[in-house]
Amino acid sequence: MPPERQRSIQYINVLRILAIYAVVTAHVAIWLTMATRPFVFHWWLGSGLFYLAHFSIPVFVMISGALLLDDTRRESAGQFYRRRMVRVGVPLVVWTVVYLLVRRFVDGEPLSTGLVVQLILTGEPYYHLWFLYMIFGLYLITPALRTFVRCAGQGQRWFVIVLGLVLANAYFQTDVLLWNNQRSIFTIFVPFIPFYLCGYEIRLIDPKKVPTRYLVLAVVLSALYLAAFSGVFVERAGGVGVRYLFDFFSLPAVFLSIGVFWAACLWDAESAAGGPLQGIRRTALEWVASTVMGIYILHPLVLNVMRETLGKRAESADGPWDFLAGIVVVPLVTFVVCYLVTSLLMNIPLLKRTVC
Repeated sequence: MPPERQRSIQYINVLRILAIYAVVTAHVAIWLTMATRPFVFHWWLGSGLFYLAHFSIPVFVMISGALLLDDTRRESAGQFYRRRMVRVGVPLVVWTVVYLLVRRFVDGEPLSTGLVVQLILTGEPYYHLWFLYMIFGLYLITPALRTFVRCAGQGQRWFVIVLGLVLANAYFQTDVLLWNNQRSIFTIFVPFIPFYLCGYEIRLIDPKKVPTRYLVLAVVLSALYLAAFSGVFVERAGGVGVRYLFDFFSLPAVFLSIGVFWAACLWDAESAAGGPLQGIRRTALEWVASTVMGIYILHPLVLNVMRETLGKRAESADGPWDFLAGIVVVPLVTFVVCYLVTSLLMNIPLLKRTVC
């Protein structure tokens, strides 16, 4: 591992904050966009932000891989599960119950026992909680993956990563076009394994030595991918709000996610010459980063309160600047409110484990 990777992992905190802000922005953008006519300026603006924000979930997964697959402590599987499964398991159980109650008593959905079971098995007690179920699955197989990365060579690991991403994209496109299967908590984590491994691998590489030709290749392949699907994209009005064309495993999203992670590593390596962050800047960065899980869990509750305002703003937007104001202001307000609430919960012993 390059020396600068040992001195600082502040880029991880930067990535956490960037990714969670992208998640909030994406959910605001999709609501505003779905309330507008396809292919007007507002629609392109909202759609573009929504799809650009797709890097957020893969980056979260790569962060976990970078931190958890480096088995320097040589934990046993039992030790790992005791440390990590409780950390994600408590929020998973608590917020599954909370959001099922939100569905029933706030959103007014009639929930039968069968429907509750179905929502849990598909990882959708609420639209964002699938991420916690996916992370839980990745944690389950982490001890086995640690053995793999320890025993396999670098070339073998990259082969598995590339093959896994290719297969994930192929399955995603085929499923959307032909099958439209419901996802399951038993398999939801499988396509994300390559991203998990990728976070570990990128952390081992000196970011200053990555050849420029890789960036050029990523841009060219992304452009070809977009060109190949542009006709169907227009025909189906972009598929905003449904599973079509773009997901976390489409080529542009894969390259963007890896590029964002690599850029953060490069920033960290270049800033290492001046020494790691110290003082109030480091404290502020680490504290905000520590609230990311809480922000992710809570932001739909805040957005639900603002949803009616969002809808009216989208319908009454007289020009691009009004629409842009909604895109900019609402995520910022949501982020700040969720940050404050999470900070409060983190200082209440009984509730702390539900948000961090």
